[in-house]
Amino acid sequence: MEFGDGVTSFVDDEGLSGRSGGSNVCVMNLSPRGTKYWTPSCDKASQPYVGQRFSKLDDGVDFYVQYACMVGFDVRRSTETKDRMGNVLRKYLVCSREGFKQPAKDACLVGEGVGDGSISPKRQRVTNRVGCNAKIILKRMGDGRYSVFSFEIRHTHSLCSELAKPFMRVNRKLSVGHQSFVANCARANIGPIKSFKLYKQMVGDFVNVGATGVDFQNFKRDLMVYISGGDAQLIVEKFLHKKELWSTFCFDYDVDEYDQLSRVFWADPAARRNFASFGDVVSFDATYKTNRYNLVFVPFTGMDNHKKSVTFASGLIAKEDVDSYVWLLGNFK
Repeated sequence: MEFGDGVTSFVDDEGLSGRSGGSNVCVMNLSPRGTKYWTPSCDKASQPYVGQRFSKLDDGVDFYVQYACMVGFDVRRSTETKDRMGNVLRKYLVCSREGFKQPAKDACLVGEGVGDGSISPKRQRVTNRVGCNAKIILKRMGDGRYSVFSFEIRHTHSLCSELAKPFMRVNRKLSVGHQSFVANCARANIGPIKSFKLYKQMVGDFVNVGATGVDFQNFKRDLMVYISGGDAQLIVEKFLHKKELWSTFCFDYDVDEYDQLSRVFWADPAARRNFASFGDVVSFDATYKTNRYNLVFVPFTGMDNHKKSVTFASGLIAKEDVDSYVWLLGNFK
């Protein structure tokens, strides 16, 4: 899409609400072909211009990101060209709404595939791509510095208002405090969405959170991926630490021939007191597919004076064979 010289211009209503310090105004123009485009207006010192020099590439990238944050749009890093030595010759930074979504290929419905490898239909995702042409090109000069080679200021969409700016991607960051809060909530079996709502109650408003519920979910996902290779060791260390704190805490585990955790048994002091009071009748029954590793959960339960179920001990086993149940019942005894 090509822009022509605007013949009509006026201040957009959404741009008026997007002022920053009373100096930023978004102006909408009409080209001779009737194409609408929005031109942000801000302090000249904060706006890039052709020929502007930066000592490092990162300085130029940060300057454009700060400018985008001020006027109200997100930045996406696009293509770059390098020389044989790996130096970046040209770096393209574009608006996050640049380009158009590529049409997805038709997927086979479940049951229509060949053999057992049938493909489920893809989920339709909403896109905000509108083919925006706003971009900046940073070019490496002979002295090693970088210069603004090209700068397109006009957008084919309205910019964010002042109320929406805190929810832009560039303004959403999970600090150490956010991450620690999500991790502590996860230890208390509180999900990321509920953690986000609790954090909102602490700071007073969604604008003050500094992130969205999706950011909380993504961090919880990344956290689970990070500990996926050592989660069994974390469980063993946690129970061993409890055993050091409480002499009445009972814990034992076993590994298979691949040095992987295969059997776990534990009973905390409260469970042992329950057994001392209500252990005349003990019932245990295995459950199936209760976790990502398909370990079988075996709780030892009973009934108190109020006809409520109480727990005496718990176990996890990888296989329901005779050896596993002999090991589990031996530890319970």
